[in-house]
Amino acid sequence: MRRAVVLDRRRMARGQRFGMRTGWIALLAAAVLIAATGAVLAVLRLSDARSAMPSSATIDGLTATLDRAGWLFMDDSHHSDQGGYQMPAQMMPGAPTGDNRRFGVPLTLMNTDNEVRQFSLSTEFVLRGGSRDEPRELHSDTFGRLGRLTPGSAVDGVLYFDTVVPGPNDPPLYLQWNRAGRTVALSIPLLASETHPHR
Repeated sequence: MRRAVVLDRRRMARGQRFGMRTGWIALLAAAVLIAATGAVLAVLRLSDARSAMPSSATIDGLTATLDRAGWLFMDDSHHSDQGGYQMPAQMMPGAPTGDNRRFGVPLTLMNTDNEVRQFSLSTEFVLRGGSRDEPRELHSDTFGRLGRLTPGSAVDGVLYFDTVVPGPNDPPLYLQWNRAGRTVALSIPLLASETHPHR
């Protein structure tokens, strides 16, 4: 009888250990599932943020349309990687400083109205998003001194901003257009090879 009780106790202890092990495995599986779900939701949220924004908008008689943007690396660091030289920053006036890189955003402005429309690139367009969301002002552009468009006319150019290259988990960069009391967020399409360039 005593032997049967001892055997029953051993079976119970084994069953408890098995139950605890199964509980830990279930808990670990649940934690992995929650982490994977969170990662998928984060990626979907970033892609939804990009897809929810248009890359073209019309405000006060002007239509702005963005084309594929890309990064300009001005420090010749690729030469130093190949046994060449790296140009010092003082020899490149106006070059990005610190961790910033120059980002070129092609823009087409078109006057869709029947009146002449004035515009100011430096006050109307700022870059936002990325690792920090504060507005980054326009560094330069290729539009020259053009500040107005006649009815039906259009002009193409590139807006340049200095900013940190976003990481794979950072929100996408976007252009904020402030005109005539309205604000529109424009999605910036990227060149396929430059979604996350080296920083």
